[in-house]
Amino acid sequence: MNRLFYISLFCFLFISCYQNPTQIEKEYIKNLEEKNKALEKELQELKSETTPKNIDQGTKQKTKINKDYFIIGSTEDEVIEIMGDPTTYIDFGSSGKRFHYGMSTVFFEKGKVESYNNVEGNLKVKVK
Repeated sequence: MNRLFYISLFCFLFISCYQNPTQIEKEYIKNLEEKNKALEKELQELKSETTPKNIDQGTKQKTKINKDYFIIGSTEDEVIEIMGDPTTYIDFGSSGKRFHYGMSTVFFEKGKVESYNNVEGNLKVKVK
């Protein structure tokens, strides 16, 4: 009798739990999609804020930027130009920013690369 009770209890729990994960998964995916849309909008706003204005030829920097890699001290725009848009980013306000490219991370302070963490080996970075 005990055995039958435990088997029926197991079946009941299995059936009741089987339907909940699909609802939970749907809600999780919906939340991720909403967050993704919000991040895309925020990234577009950031891009529009950092779009360079028309600069006279006389005031342009004379240094040549290598488009194959970035270095410590490169600007955010240079990193985006070399690496493309980050997977995600975090803006810490006056403290700086952090761009994520997969699991690799680029840390910015005052608009320039302060450090990086090339976990995936996917960053196009060079040590000078």
